[in-house]
Amino acid sequence: MSQLGRLGQVRRPTSAAARENGTSARLGGYLRHLREGYGFTLRKVEEQAMALGEAIDNSQLSRFEKGKAIPSFEKLRALARIFNVSVQTFSDVLDVERFEEFKPESDDFDGLLRAGDDLIGAGDHGKAFVAYERAVEVAGAGDASPRSAERAAEARCDMAGALRGLGKLAMTEREFREILKTRSLLSRRTQTRALLGLAYVYREMGDYYLASVLAREALDLAAADGDLKNQAGVLNSLGTIHLDEGDAERALGYCQRAIQVLESVGGQESARATAMTNCGACLVAVGRCDEGIRCLQEALARAREHGFRRVAAVALSRLAEAHLEKGDHERASAFLAESDALASRADEMYNDILFLNTYYRWEMARAEENPTREKIAFGRLRHLRALIERRFPEVEQFDRHVEKIGRSHAN
Repeated sequence: MSQLGRLGQVRRPTSAAARENGTSARLGGYLRHLREGYGFTLRKVEEQAMALGEAIDNSQLSRFEKGKAIPSFEKLRALARIFNVSVQTFSDVLDVERFEEFKPESDDFDGLLRAGDDLIGAGDHGKAFVAYERAVEVAGAGDASPRSAERAAEARCDMAGALRGLGKLAMTEREFREILKTRSLLSRRTQTRALLGLAYVYREMGDYYLASVLAREALDLAAADGDLKNQAGVLNSLGTIHLDEGDAERALGYCQRAIQVLESVGGQESARATAMTNCGACLVAVGRCDEGIRCLQEALARAREHGFRRVAAVALSRLAEAHLEKGDHERASAFLAESDALASRADEMYNDILFLNTYYRWEMARAEENPTREKIAFGRLRHLRALIERRFPEVEQFDRHVEKIGRSHAN
């Protein structure tokens, strides 16, 4: 039996059922949390909404907060402006409600964290999210001691990481920022984790400068604390930032240092497989293609051995990229098919990986001057682009291509 199974889970209504009934306890709780965070009364929100030209009376808002009704898009748009969040955030809150039925009922804090860790390794970020969320609730139900605050922040870092794995970047950013509001009360280790998590978010939003600043602050904290595990995480993060920026030589150095640190620590199999995948991509980018392929194959073998679904899917995508560099479209296509199979599981799709794989197919079709396959891949890219918040070089290149098409049609 899995760790999650041993902890027990509560069967709750699914998000689909909630939306069909026009209710959402999760969205209601989120709206209440936003309002209380601003120190607003129900009447104050009503006044603010009226000033924006949208009628949301206090009794209606009360129903929203109690989860008895879901606001219309127009009302959500007004509430987003009042609370300075994106409408997408509300959509994300509704979306994660589909994992509510998997939420454990256990009060075993450490067991909940272990269950979440196991699920992250298996690539089940949604189930991990609710396990960590339950851990946050358990920690919050304790006393007001610094130890309880530290435990709650630790679990919240894990929960935010699971949200990032789900591609919910706006929600992830907010969680890490909330953690850092109390950083003076937290250990260096937890501060480092929150800063590193925020750096990951900004890197995936395409803000490489801010990501680098936060990562270097996290590296200083980890070094001061002698925290090798988080040092390795920061080094790997800096490697991916520089790789996305196009500085593959510099990126390679950081990824190799991350691997060395992880080898000195021992264990950390998921982190090692991830760092090796990034190192392999760097080697390919600097022209050491065969060496990069060997590194990627080792990373893939480790990921498969330990059941790290997402890491394996990324490694397969990178192997496809490497074989594209060598002009071997047949082997590249085979790796892309394997990656798609891992990324397409019905209970949790990795849309960013599927986008990347489709981008490579689009490039192959253009190189082969195959207009039919090019058109199919382009249509798939447009569909997937609407499903991801992440910004990475292939996304940027695709967006520029779409903009160019739009300008040509306008002329």
